[in-house]
Amino acid sequence: MSHSVLFELFLVLTAAVIAVPLAQKLHANSIIGFLIGGFCIGPFGLGLINDREDISTVAELGVVFLLFMIGLELSRERLRVIGGRFATLGFLQIAVTLAVIFGILLLISKDMPSSMVIAGALALSSTAIILKHLSDERQLHTRFGRAALAILLLQDVAVGPFLIMVQAAGKAGTETSPWISVLTGIGAVAILLLVGRYLLPRLFRYIAALKNPELFAIGTLFVVLAASTLTEAAGLSMALGAFIAGVMLAETEFRHQIEADISPFRGVFLSLFFMSVGMSVNANVVIGEAGTIILWLIALLMVKAAVLFGLSRLIGFNQASSIRVAMSLAAGGEFAFVMLALASQNGAVSHDIVVMLIPVVAISMGLTPTLISLGHRIEQRLHPKESDQLTAIEEQTGGIEKHVLVIGCGRVGRVLARLLRTKNIPFIVLESDAQQVSRGRAEGLPVYFADGTRPETFRAAHTEQAHIAAVAMGNPHATEKTVALLRQHYPHLKIFARAQDITHIGPLSRSGADAAIPEVLETGLRMSDHVLSACDIPQEEIDIEIAKFRRADMLLMNELAPRSPRHKVDEPTAAPAKPSKPPKKK
Repeated sequence: MSHSVLFELFLVLTAAVIAVPLAQKLHANSIIGFLIGGFCIGPFGLGLINDREDISTVAELGVVFLLFMIGLELSRERLRVIGGRFATLGFLQIAVTLAVIFGILLLISKDMPSSMVIAGALALSSTAIILKHLSDERQLHTRFGRAALAILLLQDVAVGPFLIMVQAAGKAGTETSPWISVLTGIGAVAILLLVGRYLLPRLFRYIAALKNPELFAIGTLFVVLAASTLTEAAGLSMALGAFIAGVMLAETEFRHQIEADISPFRGVFLSLFFMSVGMSVNANVVIGEAGTIILWLIALLMVKAAVLFGLSRLIGFNQASSIRVAMSLAAGGEFAFVMLALASQNGAVSHDIVVMLIPVVAISMGLTPTLISLGHRIEQRLHPKESDQLTAIEEQTGGIEKHVLVIGCGRVGRVLARLLRTKNIPFIVLESDAQQVSRGRAEGLPVYFADGTRPETFRAAHTEQAHIAAVAMGNPHATEKTVALLRQHYPHLKIFARAQDITHIGPLSRSGADAAIPEVLETGLRMSDHVLSACDIPQEEIDIEIAKFRRADMLLMNELAPRSPRHKVDEPTAAPAKPSKPPKKK
């Protein structure tokens, strides 16, 4: 059935509007919805679209924008937070998984270029699905979340070399040596990096100085397509040029604005790409090769899980945490579709193999949320009741009493800890973020790496001997859980909690907090002081107005915090302490 390009785009978007919400209702990622929608309207489904060429041409732009956005997220600042041990885990995961899968494929097919490309495609995991799941479960800032983020970020870094590898593999059968192709590619990339380092920031500063939002968006599109055209002219893929442009702009002050401008284009074109991938799925191959596909799927999950488990144990994870990491990142990822599509176009991998691998990757991605949840349950069941870390905390803090237990060593917890130290008040700080622990230790604070939401942690920190607990965690859900556990097990404690905002006071008070202090209130009052002063309002009038606001806010907080005989929230404790008044302006 032949249709115009516009009508085919209409069919694609209609399928997306129907398939994606259905996938989300089934708790599947939107990528799975795009793949299913593409299959349904494609030549092997309902046959509404038989010629994929027009759609594929537009869909290639989706790959370009995807790689540009990946590069845009790889700033030095974001990579710096990974930490040495987690960075080691990420590098080893890519290298070892690639080597193991490559070795297995080489024994089967004897085709080195094809085996290398397939191994690279299968070694990566789904950044979109895993990070969304961790964010929804508020696990990104846990030890497991940091390990997963490190692996996924370093997989994104590997995208550039992998694209060069796909391009070189496609030329392996020509008269040009693949090693010469690799060297040519590296040289072209080096030139593009040099141009991007010195030209792109100046270009965007000039465009920004014109203060024209439309021109800024046009300039972003120009840079993406220009970089893609340059790499394509050099014999590389368009996606690689977009990736390098993103990496270069990630270090500029325009990164966030560029991301906002490009996001709508990226979303539309990327959906077209995944739909076109779905159209290429041959139902006859899937049914005829069902046994082979299942074997590939099982092999993929087992190999990646075994590698991840061994490496996690190597860097010091316990058995339960290693199982969780292994199961969560064992599946394939969306970038496999990109690599396999490019490899099929340039002949690096045969079309028949690509058609068989696409459902393998898609099914594994569909299983990712289930594998993550299953790994978490296994970790909870196998996790020892008293770990070595908790034993160390108990031993190092032995004899402490009448102390303050501070849970959370972020910006709020560190300020509190410094003030307690100046008054020689004994205290212990618990923090589950290794980077924050290192930062606190560097300041000489007694910070210990531990999960502040577990009863075993409270016992190790001698909470029965404490008289005050200050919960300064940044995660609202974890804060409520911690307050409830402290109130349940240690009713004698005075518990002060950091509230996300004024609406968070009620849930914290119901959980057992004696006082909940909104983190935004005093910041707003202090800023108001400075702004009103700059408006030439007399300082005395400013102080009066702020005092009125503070009293009104205190009454509102008392209304939100339920009173009970056990822990009444009266005015002095419900309201945050008034900070020292800033010096009067002359």
